[in-house]
Amino acid sequence: MEEENKKELGELEGLEVKAMEYLAGWKRALADYDNLKKDLARERGEMRRDAMEAAAEAFLTVAAHFDQAVRFQPPDESTRKWLAGVLHIRSVMDEAFHSLGMTPFGEVGEAFDPGRHEAAGRRPQDDAKPDAIVEVVSRGWKIGDRIIRPASVIVNS
Repeated sequence: MEEENKKELGELEGLEVKAMEYLAGWKRALADYDNLKKDLARERGEMRRDAMEAAAEAFLTVAAHFDQAVRFQPPDESTRKWLAGVLHIRSVMDEAFHSLGMTPFGEVGEAFDPGRHEAAGRRPQDDAKPDAIVEVVSRGWKIGDRIIRPASVIVNS
C-alpha cells in the first residue's frame, strides 16, 4: 500500500510539474498577445500619422498658393468681394488643418532656425535683429513636434 501511495504521489508531483509548465506557457502566451496588441496599436497610430502627413503635404501646396495669391491683392474696389471669398476659403482650410492637429509657424521677427526654417534669401533691414526673419514667403506647418513643411523665409543679413 505504501508503494502504491508513493507511486500515486510521484504521479501527482509529475502532474503538478506539468500543470506549472502549462501555466507558465499560458502566461507567456498571454504576455506575447498583450505585446502584440500594443505593437499593432502603435503601428496603426504611425500609419495613421504618416497617411495624414502625406495628405497634408498635398493640401499644404494649395494653401501656399492661396497665401501667395492673397499677398498680391488687387487695389480696385470691384474685386474686394472676390477677395473676401478667397480669404474665407483660406480660413476654412486653416480650420481644417487645425482640426487635424496641424499648426503653422514662421513669423516675422522670429530668430532664424535652420531646423524649422528654410532661407529663401537674405535682405538687410535696419530695424530687425541679425538673423531675424524679415519676411515669410510661405508658412511652415507641423503636427505636434514633427515638422511637415519648413517655413520659407527671408532673413536679415
